[in-house]
Amino acid sequence: MRSSSGPRRRRHALLAATVATVLLVLAGCGDAGRRDTAPADAAAASAGPRLAIVYYPQFRDGSWGEAALTGAQKLEDAGVIADFAVQENVNPGADAVRALRSFAEQGYNPIVAHSFNYGDDVKQVAAEFPNTIFAYAGGFGDVAANVADYSQPFWEATYLEGILGAGVTQGGSVAGAGGFDIPVCRAMYNAYLDGAKLVRPDTTGSFVAIGDWSDVQRAKEAALGQADQGATMFVGCGQGPTFGQIEAATERGAVANGYTGDMSGLSGQVLASFTWNLDKVFAPMVADVVAGKVNPTRYYEVGMTDDAMDVVINPAWRDRIPADVMATYEQKLADIRGGALTVPMNTQ
Repeated sequence: MRSSSGPRRRRHALLAATVATVLLVLAGCGDAGRRDTAPADAAAASAGPRLAIVYYPQFRDGSWGEAALTGAQKLEDAGVIADFAVQENVNPGADAVRALRSFAEQGYNPIVAHSFNYGDDVKQVAAEFPNTIFAYAGGFGDVAANVADYSQPFWEATYLEGILGAGVTQGGSVAGAGGFDIPVCRAMYNAYLDGAKLVRPDTTGSFVAIGDWSDVQRAKEAALGQADQGATMFVGCGQGPTFGQIEAATERGAVANGYTGDMSGLSGQVLASFTWNLDKVFAPMVADVVAGKVNPTRYYEVGMTDDAMDVVINPAWRDRIPADVMATYEQKLADIRGGALTVPMNTQ
C-alpha cells in the first residue's frame, strides 16, 4: 500500500479514538494535494488491478475514511488487488483534480474519490482517461460513461438501531442530524424512527442539518437543543454530527449510535454502531476492471444483503436490551440480510 501523506506504512485495526483525537483528525486538512512521487513499478502493474483512493480529511478517523482504508487492505490481503494507494488531505477542486490525474497516469484502476464533494472533479478527470473507472460517493446513481457512483444504504442499519434505541429507553423522541439535509441523511433518520416505532409506536422525532460535516461543537449544541425538547435517542449522518451527538448523549444520559465505524470506545452511551465493509463495495469495481466493463460503468448498490454493513452492539449494553426487543432486532436483521425485508429510502 502506498500513501502520499508520508513514508510510513501502517496496517492495524480500527482505532478506538477519543473524541479529542477525532477533533484533531477532522481538523488535519493541511498539505492538500500531496501524492506519491514514485510511480508503481512495472512488476506491480502486471500483477493485477491496483486501487487508488482519494479523501479530504485523514483516513485514520475511526469512521468513513478508515472504512475505505480497511476495505482496500482486505482486498490486498485476499489477493483481489495487487496493491492500493491512498492520498488524504485532498480538498475538492484543483487539488483533487491533480491527485486523480496523477493516480490515473500511474495506471491505478479503479480510482475512488471517497466523498460526495468530489463529483465535479471526478467527471473532469474521467473524461481524460476513458479506460479507467472513476467512482465517487454520490449515493444517488450519478453514472455516466466511466464515472461510477456507489450507494450508502445506511438506513438499513439505522432501522435496526432504532429498534434497540427504543428498547433501552423509557420514553423520549429521536434526534436526527446530518452535515447537510441530503437524501441519505434524511433516510437514515426516518429509518431509525421507523425502527423505534416497532417498539414504541407513538415515538416522534426531529431532524437538523448542521451545515458542516466536521463541526463537532455545532453538532453538540444542536443535539443538546434536541435533548431539551425531549430527545433520548440520537442518530447521526456524518462524522461531525455523530461525534457531537455522542458528547451530548454522554452529558444527558441519552443513547447515541456510531457512524460507519465502531464507536463504542468513545462513550458508554454509544448503544450500537454500524460498520461499513467497503471491501464489498470496491470488489465489484475491481471485477469490472478485470472484465473490461469500464465504459460504460455502473451504480454500485451494495448493502446488507451483500454483507456491506454490520450493526455492532456495545457489549456494555447487550445484557440491558430486553429479550423481546432483541428477538425483534434479530428477526429484522435476518429478514434484511436474507432479502425478505427491504428498508425503504424515505427522504421526506
